[in-house]
Amino acid sequence: MNKVFLVGSLSPDLDMRITNSGKAVCSFSLTVAFKTRVREETDAIDCVAWDALAEQIGQAGQGGRRVAIEGRLHTRQLEGADGQRRKVTEVVVRDIEFLDRLGLARPG
Repeated sequence: MNKVFLVGSLSPDLDMRITNSGKAVCSFSLTVAFKTRVREETDAIDCVAWDALAEQIGQAGQGGRRVAIEGRLHTRQLEGADGQRRKVTEVVVRDIEFLDRLGLARPG
């Protein structure tokens, strides 16, 4: 089973675009906090959403918004501008829930 659940904050740099075939795609990072024995740390997880979900994120998503996402891990190979091949692992988002409300201050 390949299923991922994450709660975190949207990155401020949402990349919303339309493919040559007319599909909407939104790429973004999700900042996820976790605690170690010593301190709290964060990871930036690359995510991608397609079609109507991509449009929803592009319209409602603002940097810093808290969200819960459900999706699956996907690894693909890319060739960079330098000709080097590299692997990219990202979460393909199937569902998103915005955990905050726009215009309302978050407590403390």
